[in-house]
Amino acid sequence: MDSKERSNQLREISHLHRIHIKDIFESSLDAVMPRKMVKRVLNLSRDNETLTVDGREYALHKNLNVVGFGKAVMGMARCVDDLLRPHIVDGVISVPHGCHELLGSAGKSEQLLEPGSKITVYEGAKNNLPDKDAHQAAKAIWDLVKDSTKSDLLLVLVSGGGSALLPLPRLPITLEESAELTKVLSIHGANINDLNVVRKQTEVLKGGGLARDAKPCKVICLILSDVIGDKIDIISSGPTVHDPSSPHICLEIFRRLDVSQLIPKSVTQMLKQKISEERHTKNPSDVAAPTLEKRLQEYAHVQNIIVGSNAIATEAAQRTATSQGYVSVILSTELDGEARSVGAMFAKLAKYLILCFGYLPADVGSQELVKAELELCKYLPKKLLKRMAATSDEAHHVGKGVCIVAGGETVVTVVGNGRGGRNQELAIACAVELNNIIPAKLANAYQVTFLSCGTDGQDGPTPAAGAIVDLQFVKQCEESGYNVKKYLDDNDTFSLLETVNGGNNQVTTGITGTNVMDIQLLLINPL
Repeated sequence: MDSKERSNQLREISHLHRIHIKDIFESSLDAVMPRKMVKRVLNLSRDNETLTVDGREYALHKNLNVVGFGKAVMGMARCVDDLLRPHIVDGVISVPHGCHELLGSAGKSEQLLEPGSKITVYEGAKNNLPDKDAHQAAKAIWDLVKDSTKSDLLLVLVSGGGSALLPLPRLPITLEESAELTKVLSIHGANINDLNVVRKQTEVLKGGGLARDAKPCKVICLILSDVIGDKIDIISSGPTVHDPSSPHICLEIFRRLDVSQLIPKSVTQMLKQKISEERHTKNPSDVAAPTLEKRLQEYAHVQNIIVGSNAIATEAAQRTATSQGYVSVILSTELDGEARSVGAMFAKLAKYLILCFGYLPADVGSQELVKAELELCKYLPKKLLKRMAATSDEAHHVGKGVCIVAGGETVVTVVGNGRGGRNQELAIACAVELNNIIPAKLANAYQVTFLSCGTDGQDGPTPAAGAIVDLQFVKQCEESGYNVKKYLDDNDTFSLLETVNGGNNQVTTGITGTNVMDIQLLLINPL
């Protein structure tokens, strides 16, 4: 095959890869759209008087109240309203500022509540920070919840971003003091677990508070997970889940971070008051900690169900990739860490999979393969690498390409002044590493395409969901006069992607109405 024929073949497979990778990503989104997720678990009887949720039955007789908070709650509420409107008495949902307008402009009007709905919508938490509008929404939700009676049924809708949309500090803490508390802890090195413990102890509705205040009515909580491991006590700070922490732990966190003197006095006062109350109400004869059985009994009126997750999205992506002719495997749904490091890992994985195709002669190939495997052992367990190798080997023998599907949520340590997001940074880091480690002989024999996108359609403070790159991306940038590494070091990946190739490497979906973290896709085909 001469160079012109090879160039045409590369152009053709590159175009096909781009179509396939977008289709695979879109299928992952489709699987976790609010309507699909909610309808999957809510089953209404033919006479419309019994609601079955994951095997549990609930009587309906115009006794249903609906509350919700989170980035994806609008679409969930619309589905609930369509299905159960005759039985809904009242409802309040708290969604991000501008949600109604953004969904409408993105062509997602089917996720908006229709006129006549009894569910009131509050918009708040601008820039994903608790504010007065979100505080008003939280108070409205609390008022509805605490007025529930034994004959009522409360349906709670929860998704990522719900924590900022449900701020209700315990008195005497003010909203401003609560914000200052979070700021102090974050600046001084508090991790997400520290923040969650403090939020649960210092706010009314978090840490199981909503479920406790809803007693004696029955509570159904539908949860769209945006956290690694689907830990429901972390999602939106667990408003319907038992909190095993205590006010003592908060004070210990303050001491460990050496911020006790910086914490608002009202916070310390409230925590010490809680400790005093617990000491005086404790039965002297019951010195042992509450048993698991007692803790479960306290929340026996609650049914928590994860209706959507990254696992559901990645499984859908894998099915689509298989139907398109790829040998496909899920790498992980729990990828985390620095976006650049994860991007480099995908490039190293691409090289490893190519070598597993058996392209190089045995004497050279085996040495390169061992070296590539040792590099990847820094990121992935050996057992998983063997599975990746078996996938590549299978593809080689049946004459197909490979599709690696993954998910999770990375972070970016911002040191520059540019504009970007974790998925665009991850993709560009992958492209840079591919350019560095894939030799010309392999680059001329295989096509590699990589995608990293956020399922919410918003990657950082940009209109892009993420990006698609391939083996040729860095060279194309250099030929156009762009220094990719410089843009990456300045955290300015959006500006680069917006300019290169007419912006065709950016993936723009608009706001999707869902949120199950991020999706990564790696396609490899021999030429």
